[in-house]
Amino acid sequence: MRAAVLFNYKEPLKIEEVEIEDPKENEVMVQVVATGLCHSDINVFVGATPVPPPVVAGHEIAGIVKKVGPGVTRVKPGDRVISAFIHPCGKCKNCISGHENLCETFSSVRLKGTMFDGTTRLRLKNGTIVRTFLGGGFAEYAIVHENALTVVPQDMDLQKVAVLGCAGITGYGAVDSAKIEPGETVAVIGVGGVGLSIIQLLKASGAGRIIALGTKKWKLEKAMELGATDVINTKETDPIKALKEVTNGGPDVVIEAGGTQETVQMAIESVRIGGRVVLVGLPPVSAQIPLRIAMIVRNGITILGNYGGRPRIDMPRLLELVRSGKYDPGKLVTGKYRLEEVNEAVKLLEEGEAIRSLIIP
Repeated sequence: MRAAVLFNYKEPLKIEEVEIEDPKENEVMVQVVATGLCHSDINVFVGATPVPPPVVAGHEIAGIVKKVGPGVTRVKPGDRVISAFIHPCGKCKNCISGHENLCETFSSVRLKGTMFDGTTRLRLKNGTIVRTFLGGGFAEYAIVHENALTVVPQDMDLQKVAVLGCAGITGYGAVDSAKIEPGETVAVIGVGGVGLSIIQLLKASGAGRIIALGTKKWKLEKAMELGATDVINTKETDPIKALKEVTNGGPDVVIEAGGTQETVQMAIESVRIGGRVVLVGLPPVSAQIPLRIAMIVRNGITILGNYGGRPRIDMPRLLELVRSGKYDPGKLVTGKYRLEEVNEAVKLLEEGEAIRSLIIP
């Protein structure tokens, strides 16, 4: 099969012929219809998320089940599916206690680029092992654990729902963990695929004022289209001062989806006394972010880290929100590219000129 392979950090991807093995215990081979391109993939390409190359990235996968391995019960060949970026084992303490988004088994192999057993299913023709990042969807086929997959109803467009695999389920987890009460004021820092998903889901959850913060005028306009009541361009004004002024002391909740030192500090410094901060954006794994601990303590600020929703529980709910028109993942897609054009899509995302691009084998 063909795949977009990263051989060295900070170099363009190369389209290569890659050999793929059959799925093993509880694994599924998916014929890829479309995969969304996310900033988490960019972090792999530049080495900020140091999955060892050669590696195939791509984790917002939509496709059709081609083969199933031994023990698979959740899907069958021919099923139309989407894959979450989280692959729960279903057996560890967190999985069985209802926190499969924090699967310990998955966490142990996530940055190694292997399956649960420590091996890979991809090889170059010369025998070189090829790793995958959260599924390896920038290819014609991908091998994923069955618990990452959700069957998509026949009347839904697979390309449209592909971005549920990360942007959607990450946004769902963020809003769910924030425990939004009706009418609360919420600020969302970052208006990429995750931030714009959060805004739609906040509107669906009954939040009151929804304030979007970002640096690109066209993305802030998109935020207003999708449910934001106010926008703040962080390049044109002091965002902390502006947030406190427009909310008379700060938002009840700030959800940070930018993943930088600046945006994390912005979130904590701008929330009201007694407020809640949900951290969703992923800085590089080596990032060190200083915090004013005394201010956090004195102001009684709650800081929550959230690593997405639960694939087997929350993905079906997301599909229902799509069906009801309360969440439209198609609004996040700003371009579609063939596998051979993947580097063009990467460049646009790095420059901030895309929200979500679909890579279509």
